[in-house]
Amino acid sequence: MSYFKHVFAKKLTKYILANQEVPDVKHVVAQIAQLIRIQPVKKDATRVSQYFLELSSLSKCLNGKLPNLDQLQSEDNIPIKVYNDMVHWEVEPSKFTQKVLEEIRSNKENYGYTDEARGVRECVCVEYSSPNVAKPFHMGHLRSTIIGNVLSNFYEAAGHDVKRINWIGDWGTQFGLLSLGLMRFGDINLLRQDPLLELFNVYVKINQAVKSECGDSPETTSQTHKEGVALFTQLEEGDDHMRTVWKMVKELSINELNKIYQRLGVHFTHTMAESDYHGKTQLVLQLLDQANLLQYDSKGVGYVKMDIQDIGQASVVKSDGSSLYLTRDIASALERQDQFSFDRVHYVVEQGQRAHFIKLVNILKQLGVPWASRPIGDIHVPFGRVKGMSTRQGNVVFLRDVLDEARTRVLKLMETKSTTRVTEDLETTADIIGVTSIVLQDLKLLRTKDYTFSWEVMLNLKSDSGVFVQYCHARLCSMLANCGVALTEDVDTALLVNDVALLQVVLHLASYPDVFEKSLISLEPHHVVKYMFKLCHLVNVAYSLFPVKGQVTELAQARLKVFECSRQVLANSLTLLGLTPLRQI
Repeated sequence: MSYFKHVFAKKLTKYILANQEVPDVKHVVAQIAQLIRIQPVKKDATRVSQYFLELSSLSKCLNGKLPNLDQLQSEDNIPIKVYNDMVHWEVEPSKFTQKVLEEIRSNKENYGYTDEARGVRECVCVEYSSPNVAKPFHMGHLRSTIIGNVLSNFYEAAGHDVKRINWIGDWGTQFGLLSLGLMRFGDINLLRQDPLLELFNVYVKINQAVKSECGDSPETTSQTHKEGVALFTQLEEGDDHMRTVWKMVKELSINELNKIYQRLGVHFTHTMAESDYHGKTQLVLQLLDQANLLQYDSKGVGYVKMDIQDIGQASVVKSDGSSLYLTRDIASALERQDQFSFDRVHYVVEQGQRAHFIKLVNILKQLGVPWASRPIGDIHVPFGRVKGMSTRQGNVVFLRDVLDEARTRVLKLMETKSTTRVTEDLETTADIIGVTSIVLQDLKLLRTKDYTFSWEVMLNLKSDSGVFVQYCHARLCSMLANCGVALTEDVDTALLVNDVALLQVVLHLASYPDVFEKSLISLEPHHVVKYMFKLCHLVNVAYSLFPVKGQVTELAQARLKVFECSRQVLANSLTLLGLTPLRQI
């Protein structure tokens, strides 16, 4: 919690105590502190050190018992004004600047995250990425991977215990079809050279065969489809040959996926496979039966009735006794709860899967799983689609191709810029910038929004892009290394009183904890991305107006401290988003 927030919260609580009883003073101080916000930076602002609090929020915090605040007085010569629905505190600029910079320098990479007002440390499960070994890893998986990784980073930064789970889809009818495709069309040499591409080509060919046979009729009428189902049945029954094929495909797929995860800077604490729960679905059916939830229709399909309108029944077992994806999902959720005792769970999955999660959560709630009582919007974290992409392979966009193309384009961009400083390992630098650009283009809008992928926007040096942010960070690093002034802790911030653009930077730096908290509560990474873009713009303006090099030592050191703190917060933002801040480009 920042110094001024704590001061103001204690002052306000003290005033409230003089007017009414408060059962838990420390809790109220913490709650009020979370309601106090930094004034956003405004263009051409003359006052840049103001905190505010909405009275409506304060009233809710105090259960509607809001005292008359007209007589609220300030201490420490910090004026307080109460008007309309706001309480305002105005801090003298040099004192404000001093405290903000001290807090950043003291906390460094932890600035913005530590807050005693946040409450109890929780165990949080975030399931994300979750590719299917029988299908290509495409841009849809990218969104789940990026968003889930960032949300996990949010929770870890806030001090929670996070279980990062990758739920690998390696079971089901589609695997039987893929196995049949490998028999008919597979090339073992191509499979060794480029496993994901060959598996994709085989997958496309076998599904084309199904389509050509069934036409407009259901795919189950296709002979090829029936043969694929039969092969999967053999796998379920433990056929040695089918298990060998299954293990080979799974191992090849996961090895290639891990290469992509490494490039993206993504990691998991647990990788779990759908196949691990094939043998545990009978226990689920027993639990549902014991709870009087399991029913059967006239065709022998087992289901759980949903008490939610327009959602339909939740099928949990086929008429032949075969398991379904939902049943395996239930089995995994129950086992995870027994193993980790989660306080909350998030499934980061495309918004088209909402009905599945409504059924899953409804069943788990009826089985007494504690976190299943949370709102569905908190459990299923949905996201929109990526539009406007194509590759040489056709309509499906392989993530690996996108990453390679981004690296190639960044390399060309770096080669054309006379300011490029990197002379060794250009490809690694270009890859980091390319990944940054892809990730930030993905995260800069509300996650539920569809967005159109654009190479031009993504790699624009002057617009809000990953290239723009990385160049800003590298530029700050260069300035700090070459300005000829030593960074010291004891600086006179009063010297910056007329450097309005620098004071605006400080005000924006002070708001970083607010932005982080907002993103954590809403599960919306775009707040941090927008904050970071604005910080870069403010820094660039201040950099051009108020140089460090060539100035009087005391003034240079004061300005240098603002720029170093800007670099620190920019690096914190990039790291929080799972990205690597570059010190040189």
